[in-house]
Amino acid sequence: MLNYSVKLDSVKDLIELRKIADRYGIKGKINQNGFHGDMRSVISNILYLPLDEANVEIDGYTESQVSYIAEAISRLSA
Repeated sequence: MLNYSVKLDSVKDLIELRKIADRYGIKGKINQNGFHGDMRSVISNILYLPLDEANVEIDGYTESQVSYIAEAISRLSA
């Protein structure tokens, strides 16, 4: 499992997170202060914006994808 600290301020950030999940075929959760959401679900996560210190837990990746995922997520890092 990969863990990244991210800052999600807008719908644009949620859409970018979903694009990353779709691009690499990964699954994951967004966690912050009792909130737990699916990283692919933009609509339900809108209600909890801004997610200033969210943690993204990623599953379903291959070892060869780790550096690409880290680079893509770095744009959203807190």
